[in-house]
Amino acid sequence: ARMNCGFPFLRSRKGMQRVVYITDPEGNLGYFEECIKQSNGVYLEGGELQLRESWTLVFGGDVCDKAEGSLRIARMLASAKKRYSERVQIICGNRDFNKLRLRLELSDAAMASEPALPYGSPKNTISYAAFLANLTAEQVPPPPKGGCLPPADALMLPPAVYEALNTKPNRLRWTLDHTMGAQGEFERRRLELQVVTGQAKVDDGQVVDSFLESVAEGGALLELLRHGQLVVCIDETLFVHGGLITASYSKAGVKNAIDHPHTFAGAVVEEEGFEIALGFVPGLSERVEDVKAWADKLNKWFRQAVSDSVTQPCKEPNASIAQQYVTYGNWPSVVMGRHLNDKSQPVPMPRSVTTALLKSGFTRLVIGHTPHGNCPTVVPGHCQLIMADTSYSNMSAPDNRGDAASIVEIEGARATVIGKLEDRTPIAYTVYSGQDVMRAAPGENHVLVGAGDFGGWFVKAKLASKNAGGEDEYLLCSVEGFKYQYRRLTESQVRAEIKL
Repeated sequence: ARMNCGFPFLRSRKGMQRVVYITDPEGNLGYFEECIKQSNGVYLEGGELQLRESWTLVFGGDVCDKAEGSLRIARMLASAKKRYSERVQIICGNRDFNKLRLRLELSDAAMASEPALPYGSPKNTISYAAFLANLTAEQVPPPPKGGCLPPADALMLPPAVYEALNTKPNRLRWTLDHTMGAQGEFERRRLELQVVTGQAKVDDGQVVDSFLESVAEGGALLELLRHGQLVVCIDETLFVHGGLITASYSKAGVKNAIDHPHTFAGAVVEEEGFEIALGFVPGLSERVEDVKAWADKLNKWFRQAVSDSVTQPCKEPNASIAQQYVTYGNWPSVVMGRHLNDKSQPVPMPRSVTTALLKSGFTRLVIGHTPHGNCPTVVPGHCQLIMADTSYSNMSAPDNRGDAASIVEIEGARATVIGKLEDRTPIAYTVYSGQDVMRAAPGENHVLVGAGDFGGWFVKAKLASKNAGGEDEYLLCSVEGFKYQYRRLTESQVRAEIKL
């Protein structure tokens, strides 16, 4: 077996594709490159992403938004897709698709009027007029001692002041910061352009142009969207960005503004307290039972939605529905799915979802989108779940991620996680799905990973190295909302604690 970073990749079954899965870099080029370095299947050469023979890359979505590498990651993936075609599979995330809004919202026609809050915006989102008023408030002298400035909404801007402040750079700042969850991305793009162009100074207009060029003809992000999918099926594994279930959409209505035209009004399918996205395709009145047929229909709808969104003028209602599908609201969406309860603890898949997946030949679901600790979380079951977004690994780090970086390599029922924790401790573990456990090499199937109580302490990962006594060590995790606690125990301690 070939080894990279000291971790072997052993084949599980003849004829199965070898897959490396990387997800949710969110503009963090250092994280993305670290994931590539740890992989057996991909590598960097001359600044380009390269695939080793017989390997496939599945990118799980969310190229951009939270660090200074969004443009370079998008270009790297678009180039790889062009060179390797079907060996590079792109799943589109919410942070990718929502950038198509910029084509319309930064147009000259749109700039002539006050923009409405987009569908799915949190109800406490400030209006564009209030955002501009805040800009003027920042220039107002401090209030007298004991006094205070009036709230931004009370600052009625004279038409001439509004017109002067209503620029594309300001419109883009408001859009990113207050409607896309990408606070600070305008300035991060400026920093990235300084690196890419070698210019010491990049003005506001160049930043705006960069965002628009990325979703214009030939732009890297538009190329990814055109070649992207919502569902990828490879052998026994199904990949989506967010998930196949989510908490009640009615709860989303309490938190988010969703009273827009074309809002989903179809029948809700709910089970075990979660609403089901599996089988749903916008525009179809009936759910599609066969998972592979459903994936094909949903991907075709998505490709049409991308096309409808870039047509001049964009075609409604599909363009609007697609934007609603990738944000918080009431659409049964695989992009916004979430396999967690209200305490951010993993939940078992509902019986109907498990049954449908197994019936269609799938024994594993792999997702990103929702951060869950400092390394991928494995949820055992008749159909295994791997949650691989680790973008909130270290909340004390400037980017909330720190040094944590992990990839998942898959072949058939075998999945290996290779990576490092936020303190750079290496991790490596292999888990099997379905009935392929019987084919695991002795000591290869690390059955302790995922064991325990997701409402209490569960086994998050196996450390790559043994302790001084020659015993395997494991990382245990406890989750309560945004609070994560970790402990490191030996294998014998783990077995005693979780009574195995």
